[in-house]
Amino acid sequence: MQLVRGGDATFATLYVYDVKERPVFYTATLSAAGSAWTGTLYETTGPYFGAGAFDPAKVTLRDVGVMTFAPATSETATVTYSVDGLNVTKSVTRQTLRLENLSGAYGIAAQRATTHCPDGAMNGDRTTLESATVVHAANAITIDWTAANRACRLAGTYMQAGRLGAAQTSYTCSDGEAGDMALFELQKRDGFLTGRFQGHAITNGCDYRGRVSAFVPE
Repeated sequence: MQLVRGGDATFATLYVYDVKERPVFYTATLSAAGSAWTGTLYETTGPYFGAGAFDPAKVTLRDVGVMTFAPATSETATVTYSVDGLNVTKSVTRQTLRLENLSGAYGIAAQRATTHCPDGAMNGDRTTLESATVVHAANAITIDWTAANRACRLAGTYMQAGRLGAAQTSYTCSDGEAGDMALFELQKRDGFLTGRFQGHAITNGCDYRGRVSAFVPE
């Protein structure tokens, strides 16, 4: 199954096998329905791909049922669909084609909510401009993250589901703070990287959560 999101629609293609184990595909344009996405499922036929110029008049479209895609987490979902009265339910997960490489030097806009610090002045929700240098090879990742008042090194294990990356790291900072930091929903595009984070400082009890948008400087 392949999903392509565009605006308020998601285009789905199902690559399956029929009762005689022959390959067949169905398509649907899904619209949001609460926390799920749903739409009419179609079977199409058309002219032979090697016949020369494509003739759209020879394409036929047949309504075979309904498809619903219901996300459970950022990595998993339940898919239900019907084809000519046959109902199917599948649990699906993102498929990883290749591991991303996040290495690079980035300028960062970080939105960080800080709570439970013994120094109340450190608590609060702030957006700051920072920087980071990432060294990434396969499942090992190190991040040197520099803010206005300190620098921290995060090191740990990188994981990926589909195009979404995640890292479970431990960190130490130049002011003596140390703890654990999880980064997740990491998505790399040409020139930038986005994601979320959540962490806990073992040394002082501070908790952190937030989002980052990282850009490769021109």
